[in-house]
Amino acid sequence: MKKNYYFKLAFSEFHVHRKRFNLTALAIAWGTCSILVLLAFGQGMKDRLGDTIERIGDNIIMVRGRRTSIPYRGLSGRRRIVFDKDDVDLLKASIPDLKYAGGVYNSWGKNAIAGKKEADIELTGVDSGYGSSRYLIPKPNGRFINPRDIAEKRRVIFMGCDVAEKFFNLNEAVGKTLLIEGVPFTIIGLLEKKELSASFGSDENMRSYIPSSTFAALYGNIYYSRLIVSIKNAGDAEYVQKRIRSVFGSKHRFNPDDEAAIRFRNTMEMTKRLGAVMLGFQILLGFVGGITLMISGVGLANIMYASIKRRTREIGVKIAIGAEPAQIRKQIIVESFLFSIAGGCLGGLMAYTIITLFSKFPVENRALQFFMNARMSINVWIATTIILVIVTFLAGYFPARAASRQNPINSLRYE
Repeated sequence: MKKNYYFKLAFSEFHVHRKRFNLTALAIAWGTCSILVLLAFGQGMKDRLGDTIERIGDNIIMVRGRRTSIPYRGLSGRRRIVFDKDDVDLLKASIPDLKYAGGVYNSWGKNAIAGKKEADIELTGVDSGYGSSRYLIPKPNGRFINPRDIAEKRRVIFMGCDVAEKFFNLNEAVGKTLLIEGVPFTIIGLLEKKELSASFGSDENMRSYIPSSTFAALYGNIYYSRLIVSIKNAGDAEYVQKRIRSVFGSKHRFNPDDEAAIRFRNTMEMTKRLGAVMLGFQILLGFVGGITLMISGVGLANIMYASIKRRTREIGVKIAIGAEPAQIRKQIIVESFLFSIAGGCLGGLMAYTIITLFSKFPVENRALQFFMNARMSINVWIATTIILVIVTFLAGYFPARAASRQNPINSLRYE
């Protein structure tokens, strides 16, 4: 018997029983669409968060001096630990595992004026390597602070977009002049907005950066507010922190076991925590998706089982006029396959439409931007369709097999 015979037979059955076909295909489509939409939002959040975490910084450790809490070698406790340029040079020489080490000056409440607009800003003094280690990416037509700015103590400024908006049209800000405490600074670049910040104190989108040499010359700062260190291997964070404590303990004469003398914060720990939260969220979505798929499968199985049982008399007639049980089963298999393919394709189209419509909505809230960043997975689509194909097949095959094995006389008596 030709293989396409069963397909022709299935299509003729669908034409006769259009309502049954539509209900079954819709059940498959709804189950597929639900899973795809649910997991698409979960995957979108994971991808968006992953991209954002990468932009926090390149394995950054922040080192801040505090006060000692343990007397050491005749020196009393409660001594203030401060860092300067010599400490940065010492770190570079003592710990070869560092990709970057630099100091950061910081000052809040600096008065800034541009034309008739005036506001207080947070000013940060950094060197040229700070931008790449913290992924401070300039917008087109701008740049970050470079070594020449440091060497010549230039009065240039790199601004976060949120603070720059207080003074300028962002499209025209680069090249404009901003007066800070009466001193003119030329804007050399604007920061591409960062969705998640690890600036250790404030939002990087609200910060303004000038050369560290300029900051020290203008404001007379000798000591840094904090040190920033970037390490090559994220797994070495604990080891590097111990080495930093040991190196500075020797220079500043405090007990290396005195955890109060130096405080550390690092992006690796933040990444771990966010990763754990995201993993828990994915498990939750997977569980909800599994429950949704199970409900869809049960509903689909009921539809298929009921439809096969209603066709018991029809199957009996076919057997009575010479159809073999294997042919009956093949017909059911082909029908199940077509049900699943039609429903799976329709469900994928529905999911794609929903996801596309959601992506078109303008959203200002950053939290909602994470949620709205849905990304449909072809692999999930295929896997979901395969599972529902199996459910459809099993729900139709076993009743059909039982009916095909009955005595035709009993099948014809079925009501």
